[in-house]
Amino acid sequence: MFGRNKNGRVEFKDVKTVNEGINIVRTTKGAYLLDIRSKESYQEKHVGGAVNIPADRLDLIGHRIPDKSAVIYIYGSYQIKPKKTKRALQKLGYINVHVCGYIEEHKVSPL
Repeated sequence: MFGRNKNGRVEFKDVKTVNEGINIVRTTKGAYLLDIRSKESYQEKHVGGAVNIPADRLDLIGHRIPDKSAVIYIYGSYQIKPKKTKRALQKLGYINVHVCGYIEEHKVSPL
């Protein structure tokens, strides 16, 4: 979800579902949807347009998402928790990191 702060700037927040995160990322210029599951899990099922950087390989994020002020929405799985990754990215200097849930809860739209 997002809103405006007292200075009128857009402020992004954690959301409850991957679908909410997808909607925000797709309507926000320069925003990223980050899948933190393993490469194998990503290849089996992922959200189109998501960037895959496994939670145990966050050292790679600077190559894929160099802008530390970019809006990033993270999704994981019931085994790979996005909240822990959010804290790790904040420690790396990323300032606009948000959680949007688990792939198991993602509803794919019918074609």
